[in-house]
Parts: sequence; C-alpha cells; structure tokens
Amino acid sequence: MKNHSVSSILLIIIFIFVVISGCTESNGTVSDEFNETSEEESQQIAETYVINLDSYREYNLTEPTLVETVPLRCPYCWEFVYRFDLISEKDPTVIDTATVNVTVIEGEIVDSVYAQGSKE
Repeated sequence: MKNHSVSSILLIIIFIFVVISGCTESNGTVSDEFNETSEEESQQIAETYVINLDSYREYNLTEPTLVETVPLRCPYCWEFVYRFDLISEKDPTVIDTATVNVTVIEGEIVDSVYAQGSKE
C-alpha cells in the first residue's frame, strides 16, 4: 500500500512539473517580438506583389504608381494603394485603370483588393 501511495505522489509531482514547464517554455509559435519591417521594405513588398499580378504582367501599359500610403493602427503595418493603366481584358481598344490596395503587416501581405474599370 505504501508503494502505491509513493508512486501516486511521484506521478502527481511529475505531472505538475510537466504542466508547469509546458506553460513557461516557448514553443516557437507565439512571440512577443515584432518583425520590425520598415515602411520602405513593406512598400517594396507591396510593389513586387502588384508587379507579379497576372493582369499587370499581361495587360500593363504603365508602371504601378504609389498613390497613397496609409499607416494602420499596429506597429509595422501599412496599406499601400497603387494604380496603373492596362489594356481592357474585354475590349483591347479600351484602356482601363487598375487600383490595388495591399496591406502589409510585419513584412507579410495579409490582404489585397484589386479593382479595375474604364479610364474616364
């Protein structure tokens, strides 16, 4: 009986130790540090994204132009708005304007919105 009590207590102590150590160790998935990406680096990431869009590569007439940079409410977060002219996919005689909003947070593109319409 004494052996079972000691074994049970030992098991409980080991279990508590494992639980506590699991709560205090970092597993690499959560970090308190930010990926400190500058506005210029983030802008380059956004511009590269725009240049690699299929519609830009296939139909562009002008280089993408940065028309607005919007700082967001978090560190290292921006929304970049680009515009460029391109040949209409529906009617090659028409010139459209595309606007692309690209959100970059800590060096990662997290959202983009693409809009295209006739240039009037």
